[in-house]
Amino acid sequence: MTQSPFAAASAHKTCPLPDGRKLGFAEGGDPEGAPVFYFHGFPGSRLEAMLLPPSGIRLIGVDRPGYGLSTASPWRKLADWPNDIEVLADHLNLKRFGVIGVSGGAPYASSVAHGLGKRVNALALICGLGPPQVPGMMFGSQRGLARALRITPARLMLAGLARRIMLSDRALGHMRTLRMRRNPRPVADMALREGPMMGLMVQSWREGLKRSSLGVAADARIYGEPWHFEPSAIKVPTGIWHGRADEVVPVNIGEFYAAQIKGAISHFPADDGHFSVVVNSYKTITEFLIAKARRETNAA
Repeated sequence: MTQSPFAAASAHKTCPLPDGRKLGFAEGGDPEGAPVFYFHGFPGSRLEAMLLPPSGIRLIGVDRPGYGLSTASPWRKLADWPNDIEVLADHLNLKRFGVIGVSGGAPYASSVAHGLGKRVNALALICGLGPPQVPGMMFGSQRGLARALRITPARLMLAGLARRIMLSDRALGHMRTLRMRRNPRPVADMALREGPMMGLMVQSWREGLKRSSLGVAADARIYGEPWHFEPSAIKVPTGIWHGRADEVVPVNIGEFYAAQIKGAISHFPADDGHFSVVVNSYKTITEFLIAKARRETNAA
């Protein structure tokens, strides 16, 4: 029987923070490779970084406050995240590193690239959420949900409900039968949902939610708040991957990033959806991150 990638001790580490909190993280991939921080989706956990361990990269998945092993900070702001990551980078003796933001992790990766730009050698944004004013962030039924999430009791209630569903025995079956917002396609996403990857994703989501729903509630609030910077102010080398068949996060958000971040390299595969773009593009994503780290090393 194959051992779960989540069983290793490297999947359950913590870093103390100056204010007494702790930050949970997991390490996967190549210990001698280029260091890259991985910021998980919504919901999610540090374990996402271990689903597709890459060669040539030391991938470090981090739990946001209130998820997994990270202490909750209910009134945290997007602007607080770079400070936590700087402490973790120092804890790991990393002078320079790359960052990956997947889906709900993209705003956090962008914030780190902006706030710690002198230490970040590359930014990868994958099927990412963007600032709240971008067309597509508040589309269709999400408009009503966004209005409800501005109200603290409603936000906490919905976060608690999501937690109960994910921790239930029916979670995997529910995720496999859940239809996309408009239709059951793209085919690439549906194939993944029927395979073993979905089971591992549910395990990762459960890890993020098993101690509380405060991480989800804080994220839900933050996604609707104005950013403290403009994406155009990001100066680090950036790559963008977003499937045109994405039924969860519209591709025009990826196009927004591509237009705003000077010199960004963009990839918009026609047939990929929200989940399949991660799997199908992982090789090119890691190659991009490794190339930027090597270029910097050679320049030095």
